[in-house]
Amino acid sequence: MKSLKKTTLASLVGAAALATAGAANATIVVGGENGYEFSVDGNINQFFVHTNRDNNGADESRVRNGLLPTFFGFNISAPEMNGLKVGARVSISPSTNGGSYFDESQNGNAMEQREAFATIDGSFGQILAGKALGLYGSHNILLDQTLFGVGATLGGDGQTTLGRIGYGYDYANWRSQIRYTTPDMNGFKAAFAVVDAEQKGNVYSYAVSPYFAYDVGFVSTTERDEPRYEADLTYATSWDGGSFMGWASGMTQSSEASILMSGETEEIKSHAWTVGTQIKAAGFEFVGTYYENEGVGDLGGLASGTATDVMGDEREGEGYYVQAGYRFAGKTFLAASYGESELDQTSFEKANPSFAYDVETRSLVTVGIYHDVTPNLKLVAEYSQQEEEFHSNAEDQETDVLSIGGFVTW
Repeated sequence: MKSLKKTTLASLVGAAALATAGAANATIVVGGENGYEFSVDGNINQFFVHTNRDNNGADESRVRNGLLPTFFGFNISAPEMNGLKVGARVSISPSTNGGSYFDESQNGNAMEQREAFATIDGSFGQILAGKALGLYGSHNILLDQTLFGVGATLGGDGQTTLGRIGYGYDYANWRSQIRYTTPDMNGFKAAFAVVDAEQKGNVYSYAVSPYFAYDVGFVSTTERDEPRYEADLTYATSWDGGSFMGWASGMTQSSEASILMSGETEEIKSHAWTVGTQIKAAGFEFVGTYYENEGVGDLGGLASGTATDVMGDEREGEGYYVQAGYRFAGKTFLAASYGESELDQTSFEKANPSFAYDVETRSLVTVGIYHDVTPNLKLVAEYSQQEEEFHSNAEDQETDVLSIGGFVTW
């Protein structure tokens, strides 16, 4: 499956299903005499998650998926012909969660589909076409310790928890795209993608909530006449006992939206960039990232309705996270991290607080132990404290999250 394993940042499977177990043990490959290969890979993860909200004493205990969903992936690799290697991947994510608040039946949170893409590899690099993890923000989430844990939660019944999404970085998300990645050039590699634009409508602007705001529909997207563009540049090198990787990536898109308050049509421009680094040396691992955005919204862009105020003016945000850990004997990773995301109010919101989205800063501190019992079994114990602060000086919302669980991979 060389063509698929060369898909730099093509999907979370490279860092999740495969990295969890180790590439040599993570896939089941069946080959034929004609040179075609078929393989399957994936994971089942399950956690006991207990949350306590300090300001109201609310407790909740759930048994559920963590930040990663379960994955079951199907891969096809064709034999090399005329210098080209063609492959494809489709995966499904059947949730292990029980029924939700809205659906207590056995079908609650039953299924997601995140990946369906083809790759063409050659001396020119790689072309990827289909649905896969986006470029912007991908390094940030792939290197986050909570990728294999739980991290932040919103007390809801979503397919997965949040990890550090919106608490230190924007979400890369799973996006329909056409992408080109260059060959490795002495450690440098660049990727460019034309992506299906993200809708920024139904702005929930004046609702005051530490979680998702309420749907009041002041702004709604009417046209997405241009695609979204994403780019990523990385440099990687290694030495005996250590390695270094640095990256810079960004995205831009625009869409037209109708504004209920003014009765006019406005262009909503969304831009973002991020930089970061990972350093490994003598068992120690360090990750540091920073980002800025405009017209993206709260919770790492998941709450895209908060990208603008009720007048269609883009909100600005920024954030970072730092993470340090030590890997014992290559099997037990002890790590701690801190990060935060901040969303500014517009000038209109400052002058009209009754129409303002109130959440200002989301922060998260996490300590975790991630132990590989075998190449196919990872056990996890994690503690996180998340906090939301508000522009209105309302009482901070603090939540303690304790999770115990793990992964079975193949």
